[in-house]
Amino acid sequence: MDVIKKTILSEKAYKLMEKGLYTFLVDTRANKKQIAKAVSNQFAVEVKRVNVMTKSTKMKKIAKTKKEAQVGGGKKAIVYLKAGQKIAVLSPKAAAKEPKQKNSMKDKDVQVISEGKEG
Repeated sequence: MDVIKKTILSEKAYKLMEKGLYTFLVDTRANKKQIAKAVSNQFAVEVKRVNVMTKSTKMKKIAKTKKEAQVGGGKKAIVYLKAGQKIAVLSPKAAAKEPKQKNSMKDKDVQVISEGKEG
């Protein structure tokens, strides 16, 4: 059985990654020990602990039909890594130290030219 189905990459997940927590969608039959072993084998890291939660499915109506379909659902695992470790493939890229600023009127010397009738 494939324990890890996919990685959850969202804004919240990226914030957690900075703290050393990684979020995965896992098989519904997997337990915490299996998830920890799969993550440590696949990414060569040491797992400190695993939190698991089940997501319920929701019924959504399909546009322009009378049909309904189940979406979502599954099992989500939040994996805590030991201090100082990270998964390089999943970690967000380091933010630039100083973002480039757009040209603004403050930075430029503005020269005012008055037009009018002389004389």
